[in-house]
Amino acid sequence: MPARTIVVLGGALSGPTAAARARETDPFARIIILERSRDVSYAGCALAYHVSGEVPLLDSLNQEKADFFDRVYGIEVRTGVEITRIDPGARSVHWKGGSEKYDSLVYATGAQSIAPRHPSLRDAANVLPLRNLKDLEAVMALLANGARRVAILGGGFFGIEAADAFLRRGSEVTIVERGPGILPRFSESLSGTAAEALRAEGARIHAGTVVTKVGRTGGLVQGLTLRNGISFETDLVISASGLRPRTGLLRKAGAKLNPDGTVKVDARCATSLPRIFACGVCVSLPHIVSGKPIWFAQASQADKTAQVAGANAAGGTARMGAVTGTALLRAGRVTIGGTGLGLEESAVFAGKKNLGVSRIHAPSCDVFFPGSSPLSVELYYDTRSGRLLGAQVAGSSSADKRLDVLATAVAAGLTVEQLAGLDLAYEPPYSTARDPINVAGAVGSADRSGMAMAWSVSDLSSKKKTVSIVDVRAPAERRSGMISGSTAIGLSEILSGKGAFRKGRTVVFVSGTGRRAYLAARLAERAGIRKAGYLSGGLASWVSSGKALSAK
Repeated sequence: MPARTIVVLGGALSGPTAAARARETDPFARIIILERSRDVSYAGCALAYHVSGEVPLLDSLNQEKADFFDRVYGIEVRTGVEITRIDPGARSVHWKGGSEKYDSLVYATGAQSIAPRHPSLRDAANVLPLRNLKDLEAVMALLANGARRVAILGGGFFGIEAADAFLRRGSEVTIVERGPGILPRFSESLSGTAAEALRAEGARIHAGTVVTKVGRTGGLVQGLTLRNGISFETDLVISASGLRPRTGLLRKAGAKLNPDGTVKVDARCATSLPRIFACGVCVSLPHIVSGKPIWFAQASQADKTAQVAGANAAGGTARMGAVTGTALLRAGRVTIGGTGLGLEESAVFAGKKNLGVSRIHAPSCDVFFPGSSPLSVELYYDTRSGRLLGAQVAGSSSADKRLDVLATAVAAGLTVEQLAGLDLAYEPPYSTARDPINVAGAVGSADRSGMAMAWSVSDLSSKKKTVSIVDVRAPAERRSGMISGSTAIGLSEILSGKGAFRKGRTVVFVSGTGRRAYLAARLAERAGIRKAGYLSGGLASWVSSGKALSAK
C-alpha cells in the first residue's frame, strides 16, 4: 500500500504541531507543510517579550526553520506558497504555478489582523500589527530609529499585551479603545484593576472613543485626534483592534463555517469536507459550560486542536474535549485571567435571576510573610445548583495558580460549596490557611443558603438612593472616603441594637473588602433588621470599578 500524503496548510504554531503529530502517528506518510510567508514555526505569543527586552534574541522566537523539519521529522516544507484554491473532489490544493495532491489535508491558516478603520492609517509605514516575525522586525526597526511614542489601537488581549511590552521597554504608551473600558471580556472591577496597573506604569488610556483625524507627513503617521477631542503625537501605531479568521479558502471549497467565519469542526477536528481537518485559531470549539461553539484565539487551544487534527489526518483516533476558555494576561504589575463564562455570558446562560456572583479580595499568601499582596477573585455560579460557571482573578502574585485551580473546577462542574471545602496546599510563602478560592466559595455558599444578600457594585450604584448604606469600617479606614449618602456605624452598635436605621428600608453594609460587611449583615438579623445585605467585594470592588468615594 503506497504511503499516504498529508498536506498541511499554514505554519506558526498549529501547522508544524499538526505535521509533527501526524509523523508520530504515521511514520511512513509523506507530509508537506505549505506556508505563505518565509517563516515556518515561530512563537507568535512571545513576540511582545522581544519588544520588552525579556527575550533578547529574535532567533529564539523563530523556533524551527524549514531544514529542521526535514532533518528531524522527514517533513517537506515549502515557504512563500500562497494557496489559491482547494479542490476537495480531486483532493488537491493549488497555487500560482503549482499544485499538490493529498490523501488528507490539515487546514491551519490562522487569523489575520483587522485593518484600522480610518483610511489614513491603512497604508502608513509606521502602522503595524504585531502578529508575526515580519511585523516584529518592522516594529524593532522603527524603535531602533528612535520611535518612542507608541499608540495602541485596541484594548483587548492583544492590545494590552503590546502595551505591557512597550511600557517595559520604556516607551510612552497611549491606548485607544472603542468600548467603555479595556479588556471587555472581564468584569468592570477587574478590567479597572488592569487599567490602574497600566496607568501606574505610565500608560494613558482613552476608552469610549475612536480615531477621527490622522496627521501624516508622507508615509508616516505623526499624530492622532480622537472623537473626544484629545490629540497626541505618535511615532508608532500598533493595530490591535481584533482578528478575523482566515477561512476564505475553505468557504470557497464549500466547507460549513460558523456565523463568525470560523470553521465548524467535530471532536476529531474534521470539517464538513471529506478528509479535511482544521486546527488553530481559525476554528471554534464547544464551551464546556454552555455547549455553544466559541472562538478563542489562544495558543493553548491552537496546540490542542493541532495535535488532534494532525493525528487524525494520519489515521489516528484522537478527540477534542470541550474547552473552558481559560486565558491569562499581564498588565503592568498585575496578572489578570479568566476561565469559563464571563459575567454577562453567565447571566444569559443561567438567567439573570439565577446568577450568583461572589467577589472577594484576599492576601495572596499569609500577610506576615514578605511579598504578600492583594488578590481579587470573582466567581459566577448558578444559584439553583451552585455549579461554577466561570471565574476571574487579578493580582500581582500567584493569580495564575488560582486560575488553573478554577479552570479545573469549571471543567469538573464543581459547586461553590465544593470550592469552599477544596483541600488546597498551604505554606505561608505561597498561600493562606484558608485559600482565597476557599473564601470565594464560602461567600457563594453563604449567598446560596440565604444567610446574607450579596450586592454588586452596579446594583448598589443604581439603587443607592432607595437603600440605607452603612459603612462598618473603623474610623481610620474611613479617612480614605465613603460612598456618598452612607452612614458610619460600628459593629458593636449593630450588635447592641443602638444603630439607627430607617424602618422598612433595605440596609446594605459596606467595608474594605466585604468581609466585615458580611458579618454586619449577619449581626443585623440578630438586631431585628430583616432586609440586610452587603457589598460583595467591598469598597475595593467599588473603587476598581471606577466609582468615586466622597470625603468623610
